[in-house]
Amino acid sequence: MTVTAHSGAYDTPDNSLAYIRTVLEKGDEILEIDVTFRPSGTPVVIHKDSPGETEGVLLEDVFRLVAESPSLRLNLDLKSVKNLPAVDALLKQYGLFDRAFYTGVDKKKINKVRETSAVPYYFNTDVSLFAKKYPGYAKRLALRVRDLGALGLNCHYGSVAAPVINALHEAGLAASFWTVNDEETAKKILPLGADNITSRHPDMIRRVLGELE
Repeated sequence: MTVTAHSGAYDTPDNSLAYIRTVLEKGDEILEIDVTFRPSGTPVVIHKDSPGETEGVLLEDVFRLVAESPSLRLNLDLKSVKNLPAVDALLKQYGLFDRAFYTGVDKKKINKVRETSAVPYYFNTDVSLFAKKYPGYAKRLALRVRDLGALGLNCHYGSVAAPVINALHEAGLAASFWTVNDEETAKKILPLGADNITSRHPDMIRRVLGELE
């Protein structure tokens, strides 16, 4: 199981270079950032679908820092799909292509992602009550995710349920959930066998994992 540091982890500003530096210092496995584009098409990091031309941290500046680590992986949460080839080009430039994947890829974005980028992705969707309770529905959900070419499912921790996780694993897919920020929730969810948990407190998640083991 992997633990992803959500943007703003360790009480740092969201999508900031201070956040990136802190994650590097902590030695986390994966970091999550929000990726979007200025009107000019320049990739930036900010939690906005359509930032202004001077808003956001340049994605290139983030990649330059991440490249200092030999293993840190990138969860690129897409807020826009306006210019994905520019993201692919930057990943290749900084030797990070094999360490990156997209999230935030819902049914509105998936066709554009598949058409314009070679970066692997998780599919984001809400999980219905039926899929959470009944293996048959969960299996159909998993097969849908697989047919979309995704690495797995990435959704809110409220969708965590054994039938969903089991169906994804049977289909050869990963189950990833966000954003678990309190210990009580972590203790309920971690034993279910998810492949990844995203948190603003990844050190807490690692501690709870250790206690459960």
